[in-house]
Amino acid sequence: MAQVTISGFIDQAYNTVRSTTATGASSTVTSVGNNAIGQDALGFAVSEDLGNGITAFGAVNLIMNVTTPSGAVTTDNGSGVGVKGAFGTAGFAQGYSFVWKTSAASDASGWGTGVGNVHGVGAGGNGGNAVYYILPEIVPGLGLGLGVEKAAGETSTRQGDYLGMNATYTTGGFMASYSTGSYKAAGTVPFAAVAATTTAAAVAGRDGEWYATPTVGATGYTTEADTAGSKSTISALALTYDFGMAKLFGGYNSNQSGGNSNQTQNSSTIGLTVPFGATSIGIAQSQASYRSVTNTSAKTVTGTRLLAKYAFSKRTNGYIQYGTAKISGGASATGNGIGLTHSF
Repeated sequence: MAQVTISGFIDQAYNTVRSTTATGASSTVTSVGNNAIGQDALGFAVSEDLGNGITAFGAVNLIMNVTTPSGAVTTDNGSGVGVKGAFGTAGFAQGYSFVWKTSAASDASGWGTGVGNVHGVGAGGNGGNAVYYILPEIVPGLGLGLGVEKAAGETSTRQGDYLGMNATYTTGGFMASYSTGSYKAAGTVPFAAVAATTTAAAVAGRDGEWYATPTVGATGYTTEADTAGSKSTISALALTYDFGMAKLFGGYNSNQSGGNSNQTQNSSTIGLTVPFGATSIGIAQSQASYRSVTNTSAKTVTGTRLLAKYAFSKRTNGYIQYGTAKISGGASATGNGIGLTHSF
């Protein structure tokens, strides 16, 4: 008989975001939503012992927003099928990229959509269908992975292949993770990695990519008209050390597009989490710089994000988040929220 596991996670919060333009005009938006420190998800996992030390496994993970009745439900975060044994782990799956996972590991304030986390440029999930292979542990604590992705619905005019790699080393309280990936354009459309942002809050909330003149509301931007075969490269580094009484975080990301006009992004973060019994507090300071064909001098976004959590039980947490961010010579945003998470 196969072993089946059903699991899930719900994260809902009441959020307030106040955005201010470079000229001082302000607006405030309140909402109830998810993904402040996690994603609403429902997962089904199955495994079967095939003998000779080999196990087959499969998973369907549904990502959704429980506060949006008509919201889309997607499969992500490792949905797929594979086998594992002494040879390592191999399979087919749709999930987040190695770069995304490394970026998330470097964040001390929770990896969510709250204002103030401006780190993680280029760390998109890529939305691809991947063939992956994780090597067996050759050196204690060292893990190595390789993944090849194809964009869903790939055509000759869409973005081409994505190749990603990861190396992670853990020993005692120390963890180091490095991931890199590259896109190779199949046609002459802009890379997904250089999609534009449309709001100051999005820029200040980590979602911004290339932009020209950030403002509240619609903004002008530039994306590259890539030639077939041109590449965009992303990479991420995460370092953490757990002292027991506190945990230190550090991270660095880079994103460079090599189409007709080079455009670059870089971001970094440092942070700290401290537990106090059932309460934990995390704070992260991050910075990102953007340079494009229209922004020949780099634009910089700085942000600070604070997350305080209280564990009512092993599966239920209440939290408060607060963050601020500012674009150099431009718009700024401040956000706060109070929420509740439950896992099963």
